[in-house]
Amino acid sequence: MDLSEVERFTRRALPDWSESELEFRPIEKGGSGRLFVRVVEARSGESVIAMHYSDDRSDNARFAGITDFLNRQLIAAPEILARREDLGLLWVTDLGELDLGNLDQESWESVRRPAFEKTLRVVRRLHSLTEADPPDDLPGMELSFDERLYRWEQEYFLNQFVARFGKPAGAPSDAGETAADLIEASDLVDLRHELAGLPRALVHRDFQSTNVMIRSGEPYLIDYQGLRWGLPEYDLASLVYDPYTTLTPDQREHLVEFYWELSEGEGRGGHDDFVRRLHRCGMQRLMQALGAYGYLAEVKGKRDFLRHIPVATSRLAALAQGDHGIPWLAEILAE
Repeated sequence: MDLSEVERFTRRALPDWSESELEFRPIEKGGSGRLFVRVVEARSGESVIAMHYSDDRSDNARFAGITDFLNRQLIAAPEILARREDLGLLWVTDLGELDLGNLDQESWESVRRPAFEKTLRVVRRLHSLTEADPPDDLPGMELSFDERLYRWEQEYFLNQFVARFGKPAGAPSDAGETAADLIEASDLVDLRHELAGLPRALVHRDFQSTNVMIRSGEPYLIDYQGLRWGLPEYDLASLVYDPYTTLTPDQREHLVEFYWELSEGEGRGGHDDFVRRLHRCGMQRLMQALGAYGYLAEVKGKRDFLRHIPVATSRLAALAQGDHGIPWLAEILAE
């Protein structure tokens, strides 16, 4: 859909602006393939975001239903102001241009720490909705995290990142040198089996700093169309090991402990179990992220994603070498 079509349908969907002077400013956003346009009413300066999506990805069509669900659950997200789902068009609240990652240069104590803590409170509200006691008004969602999905993420990493940027010279002795062999390495099998056997809650699925917008000091979730049943620690790991932002070890530890205090007593074991789940989920998430960077850069031509690879590999290697890690992953990354 081009901008002239977005303008034509915007004037129909928002009658108060049908005769207004409007500005249409495309927004570069992520790797989902959707079109985002900031629509500004020239006289008042008011704005909305027009979003056009195709059915190339099943999760894109779920955005509207999940947005309505989050609004009902009072979980901070944009509101849908108008919709033409038959055209794949939505008009949503403009949350501005400041995301959580944009705060990297701000003071930790006065700006970043409060923003991260508020963000964890928002996502904790989502995580409190469990598969064991699901809400009655669940929207259509993507497939739950299970062994098959964890395997897909691992294969994504091996095929789109390892095969493109290195060779598995550090592979375990019981595995060959191809992605097809490595996916059956006992350590990866154990990881996906372990994670798939844990109790699930609603998770964002892509809970990184660029998917949290800050408006008037308050965080709002975006890009949550991948909502599904999964592990809260997968979301937490997505944020605290996020390659798009910088956290010192002490800052990361503070956020992990802050989330633990929010969730303590929910019947998921003690602190040591929580840390193990977080580190194991952290490896899984960073493998998925590196697979995405390889695919988006080499297949989709979005070369800017290459710059996030050094940070992501460093963080995955550190987890792989830790108490709950997979040491040969770190050897592969060193190659």
